[in-house]
Amino acid sequence: MSETKSPTFTFAKDGVFYFSRRIPRELRRHYSSPRIAYSLRTKSEKLAEARARRAADQLDEYWYHLRSHDADLPGREWR
Repeated sequence: MSETKSPTFTFAKDGVFYFSRRIPRELRRHYSSPRIAYSLRTKSEKLAEARARRAADQLDEYWYHLRSHDADLPGREWR
């Protein structure tokens, strides 16, 4: 799994932390919104940071697979 260097993908609303990340332009056709945002269900900054890092890592890995699937690879038509 990849490592995200600075997991700053959080914001707080009424003391509760949320994860928020912009979807890269080349992958937006796979989504109905240009941004992913959801509650991390915690008021703890430390726990929110850990959950946001995990979510960001999972998205990076998923987006890597989407990009590699969408790539115009030689021999792709023989699959």
